[in-house]
Amino acid sequence: MHDIIWSRPALDDLRKIDDWLTRDAEPDHAARTLAAIRQRADFLENFPHGGRPLRDGIRVLLVYETPYLIRYRIATGRVELLRIHHERENWLVEP
Repeated sequence: MHDIIWSRPALDDLRKIDDWLTRDAEPDHAARTLAAIRQRADFLENFPHGGRPLRDGIRVLLVYETPYLIRYRIATGRVELLRIHHERENWLVEP
């Protein structure tokens, strides 16, 4: 089992997603989307190789039934969540 570590940018992404959904979406849709992101992150505890390899040790995991992707890397005994991206973002380029 791996510990899940949320980076500051990933937490910021989650807050921005929450803010946007709270403002522009139905409340139950917002709650389902945020829960789906957290559940997929938790999935990585037991299945750290569940996402597809991207480059330089970075992997990407699709959040089912949402337009979001989790970008992460595996380290000894932990999974580091790097960013949460909307699939339409240019998430291959780091700002």
